[in-house]
Amino acid sequence: MLLGIDVGNTNIVAALIDNGEVIAQCRYATAKNEKALYHKKQLDHLTSNQDISGTIISSVVPEVNDDLKEACSELAEASPIFVSAGLDTGLDIRYDNPDKLGADLISVAVGAVKRYGAPVIVIDIGTATTFSVINENREYLGGMIAPGPFTSMMALASAASQLPEIEPDFTDSVIGTNTIDCMKIGTLTAHSVMLDGMIDKMKEHLKLSDIRLVATGGFSEKITRMCNHKIVCDQDLIFAGLYDIYKRNLNR
Repeated sequence: MLLGIDVGNTNIVAALIDNGEVIAQCRYATAKNEKALYHKKQLDHLTSNQDISGTIISSVVPEVNDDLKEACSELAEASPIFVSAGLDTGLDIRYDNPDKLGADLISVAVGAVKRYGAPVIVIDIGTATTFSVINENREYLGGMIAPGPFTSMMALASAASQLPEIEPDFTDSVIGTNTIDCMKIGTLTAHSVMLDGMIDKMKEHLKLSDIRLVATGGFSEKITRMCNHKIVCDQDLIFAGLYDIYKRNLNR
């Protein structure tokens, strides 16, 4: 059984992966100041009575890596693998500096190519909304990073004295008649318009009329339903990528 861990800015999601499929998972807060014991207690709920053969981690929060590594080393015989561009990913990463490409972007890109093929545009909607573009030759060409919908909403509320902090949710209207609905439309409905616009721009730039579109992340299913483009949602995409990367690098 493989333990795959996705360390995000807000939450850590850990999953048990068997033959590429997620069979169980847990989610807990990314607490930068917590020590190894914190992570071990959280992971024990998931890994208890399981034979963990290895661990692979995608982390965009370097502050937790050492303590998480210590916790995971007690769950499996081998030290965990941390995703980076230096591993065998099956992709030719054309980023200006591949070492600066986030582990999450690498992992979801690998997962998308593995499950849906290439060329593909991968959209990850979380704290940030990211686009990754992989061409038919499995070359990671680059992408785009924008504030995620919740990040945008929180920034708006913190910068404007008369705007409240609200829970991100949708309204059916595109014209708000009160402050709350106006904020929802401006940060959530407008996000779907941004997705459609960026997809059009990227397809035009690539001179491709037919390219697969895959989205993942907490807000992806709600937002993509409002898009004009047909976008497949896959919430286990990062774990599909982690599994493939682990297999490629197991004996390196």
